Amino acid sequence: MKLKNIFSFGVIAYFTYKGISKLIKYDKGESNFDDTISGIGKDAINSVNDIAAIFSDDENEKNLCDGISELAKNGIDVIVAAKRDIYD
Repeated sequence: MKLKNIFSFGVIAYFTYKGISKLIKYDKGESNFDDTISGIGKDAINSVNDIAAIFSDDENEKNLCDGISELAKNGIDVIVAAKRDIYD
């Protein structure tokens, strides 16, 4: 198995661990639904970004992925803020 594949597996395992921990906190009532789902979404975006950084050798591709990741995370923040304004 290539070292890159092992690193990617580690990234996915870490994302899974973080997601399950956030779901457990939600189940215990320590966080609300919006924060839990947005946190898991942002963690997923970071994981995809990390995997792209592991497999890509092109610096422009890495920078593009970083930019798209930040745009997606900001979009999640906007949607959560809009939902709170509407329903709270």
